[in-house]
Amino acid sequence: MNGVGIRARDVRAVVQEQHPETVFTRRDIYNARASINCDKLGGYTPTAALIKLFDENKIPYLVKWADNNSNRLVGLVWTFPYCLQMWKRFPEVISFDNTYNTNRFKLPLFQATGQTCLGSVYNAAFGLIDNEKREGFQFLSESIRQLAEQHLVRQPGVIITDFDDAMKAALNDQFPEAQQQLCIHHIISNVLLKAKQKWVTDREPDSSGSSVDDCDGESASVQTHSKLSPKDRRFIHQPVAEDIPHSYHGVLMMWKHVMFAETEEAHEKAWCDLCREFDDQRAILRYLHGTYMPVRAQWARCFIRKYRNFGIRVTSGTEASNNNVKSYLLNGMSNLHRLVEAIQDMIRDQERDFAHASAEDEVLTARGHIGSSSEYLGDLRTAISSKALALIARQHRDADKEEPIPCAFGRVR
Repeated sequence: MNGVGIRARDVRAVVQEQHPETVFTRRDIYNARASINCDKLGGYTPTAALIKLFDENKIPYLVKWADNNSNRLVGLVWTFPYCLQMWKRFPEVISFDNTYNTNRFKLPLFQATGQTCLGSVYNAAFGLIDNEKREGFQFLSESIRQLAEQHLVRQPGVIITDFDDAMKAALNDQFPEAQQQLCIHHIISNVLLKAKQKWVTDREPDSSGSSVDDCDGESASVQTHSKLSPKDRRFIHQPVAEDIPHSYHGVLMMWKHVMFAETEEAHEKAWCDLCREFDDQRAILRYLHGTYMPVRAQWARCFIRKYRNFGIRVTSGTEASNNNVKSYLLNGMSNLHRLVEAIQDMIRDQERDFAHASAEDEVLTARGHIGSSSEYLGDLRTAISSKALALIARQHRDADKEEPIPCAFGRVR
């Protein structure tokens, strides 16, 4: 029970239930775990033991040491054989995000993830850096590119991140051919927060000169959610109603029209409508115009639909993986060796779950696409996932609904 995130009191409860005659305390469990971890390190420091583990198991990695201290790790990027296997299969869209409180050195843990043919998330690579400035992100993105090149992984066509200028600049430097897109969930959350903060009533002075305007930069999603009420958080996911209230909720509703417009003309009209409806909320309009409109090619549906992102428009898969890692840790004070062990446990479970889901998918595919109505699929019925078949079937249905297209030789579809 040392290798998974089970608390000492839970271990004690299980053992006492099965062996009631046993007498021990939680401190005994802590001491036993410390002894096991010490034996695992084999006399090395946790960081040295980790590098030894990578070398002995041929785990691909790139490491950076401090210039003034060759024993102080300031950057580490690595992947695992199964991660490489999935990365090679599904390299088209890669999402980047980070999390905190996973190790005693307070190094942010970064994950690069992609999506499988079944719609599930896989991990491509992991990284630790000692700062979230351009230098740290440069090492992170450059190392991921080097790992991809060393193992013949195709470059991504689309990269999805949150609104971090330093990270985006570093990724653009290493993957200039990839189209960067912004996580729309982060955008929606931040727009709702800023609209709530900046909203003024007829009895209030315009807040354009307030301190709120001085912090228009993007904030982390954890900070955003801490300032939104439970009702606000639920509202983020609600569909847009026909009646738009003149409130900060109404701002978000009309902003969603701007985000999800199918054409550039509809996008422009939605933006004009929003500006007209909320002309009395100049601080909010300035925020939207100055923060998001200059980079709308990275989030507006009418622009990003031109790129093959397979419908992936959020970093939630990576964020879920961040939370998943923590479930394999006892606490946020693990050494780096223990952190990587926990990630290995997660990857083993991920591999097993994907194999199980793939086997189920083969059965579902065989059942769902048999018959004369699916003959147009041909050999695809046994070659691709049910998710892909469903997408093709939807396009086929849409094509059948279209009016015949006139041409010089008659009318054809």
